[in-house]
Amino acid sequence: MTADELGRFDAVIVGAGAGGLCVAIEAAAGGARVLVLDKRPEIGGMLHVANGEVSGAGTRRQAAHGIADTPEEHFADVMRLSHGKADERLAWRSVRAQGETVDWLESLGFDFDPATPGLVHGHEVYSTPRTYWGVELGRSVLAVLRRRLDELVRAGAVTVALGVRVDGAVLEGGRVAGVTGARADGGEVVAYGDAVVLASGGYDANLHLRNRFLPPGCEDALIACLDHATGDGLTLAEELGADVSGDGHFIPVMGLIPDPGRPGFAVDYREAFVEVAPAYRTPHEIWVNRDGERFVAEDTTSPEHRERRLLRQPGLAMHVVWDRAIAEAAEPLIRNGTGDWTRERMLSECESGRWIVAAGSIEELAGRLGVDPGGLAATVRRYNEAVAAGHDPEHGRTVLPAPIAAPPFYGLTSVAASLLSRDGLRVDGDLAVLDRAGAPIPGLYAVGEVLGNNVFAGDNYVGGMSVTPAMTLGRELGRALAARRTGRGAALAGGLTVRRLPE
Repeated sequence: MTADELGRFDAVIVGAGAGGLCVAIEAAAGGARVLVLDKRPEIGGMLHVANGEVSGAGTRRQAAHGIADTPEEHFADVMRLSHGKADERLAWRSVRAQGETVDWLESLGFDFDPATPGLVHGHEVYSTPRTYWGVELGRSVLAVLRRRLDELVRAGAVTVALGVRVDGAVLEGGRVAGVTGARADGGEVVAYGDAVVLASGGYDANLHLRNRFLPPGCEDALIACLDHATGDGLTLAEELGADVSGDGHFIPVMGLIPDPGRPGFAVDYREAFVEVAPAYRTPHEIWVNRDGERFVAEDTTSPEHRERRLLRQPGLAMHVVWDRAIAEAAEPLIRNGTGDWTRERMLSECESGRWIVAAGSIEELAGRLGVDPGGLAATVRRYNEAVAAGHDPEHGRTVLPAPIAAPPFYGLTSVAASLLSRDGLRVDGDLAVLDRAGAPIPGLYAVGEVLGNNVFAGDNYVGGMSVTPAMTLGRELGRALAARRTGRGAALAGGLTVRRLPE
């Protein structure tokens, strides 16, 4: 079958998520001819489901709120929260310009949530409010990037080809000179470029790849990302000799619910997740492992502490236990980004049996949850004694609002989840992909999650240090590619070879 030639471009960008879109926008604005490829039928990648939190210091919005902040202070917080394990060179390169990225989003009409800049308590918090999000979370980021991209498409500076899975590289004289791909209907395509940018996102939906990078014993983690995150860019680069990190870091996303219809996957958190942060909801329930034992104070204000404690539990699972009185008095345990989990909906869910199980006794509940009955009964008894005494001698919990005392009793299982790829391609200061000898692979660049989140967050989660580096470094790369235009496209007439992904 003859491949359909998409043309010759100054930059071919693989992936239309936050990083790839920012490369395309800045390269095209600088005069480059750009092609954007994505295997999905729409642009945006994980922005469709992500919270889309961005962080930056010294912004106009901070100044308007009377907040004094600097990139140096932001960087010190990043290194503190990442336990000194973030890549200082790349993290600083991003952090120093992230305030500019926030201001750029504002100039594009970004719809900030009125609560921003703020502190986010889902993970360890910054010392200063420097995190921002939109009223529609990640979709707010996508909205402004889409508008700017559309302007450049209409101007003829950017071509977008969707539904194309990149499956190989075109090589010329040892240089990456383009890519090959396959359409959903089986048709083949080829595109040539002076630079190829891998902005194809992570690998967490590819169980084999994900488990290759997870520490031993973490294979039970749920998959929480979208299905498209299969690591295609990382695999392609490895076929070309690229070096890949293997740091062995993993810290889970907590509160996600196993999807009964998709073993190994989490229920889409746009629909439902368990609120575990006491900053957002007062905990009334207890959390137990398979032995029926509590393993952490449910009201701990340290997200990292509870996340790392969960990693020690069998199957990375925790079981949330409560009773009817708590269900009627507490704020809804289940939440989502739209805020439509009312107490009435929560009570209905308790009876529907989709994710929550109900029982007339603690022992029966334990059996339905797969928890040791004797262990759970003893734990509930000790917890109720702690409530009565106003003191938790086992874990030091201080919020003890009510006993778990009267049927029906309820339980819900939550399992640690992987959402962001921790490891990824190694790059130099120009974001050129490095081979296993540490030398740049000519013509090949990478930005975004394909680099792995460890580069910017070490062994932890750090607020805004996923989407914002993708956009910030993507913008810088786009400007650099525009400045380096050499007219190579006209010379790519022969001597080409194709390196495809293995089937």
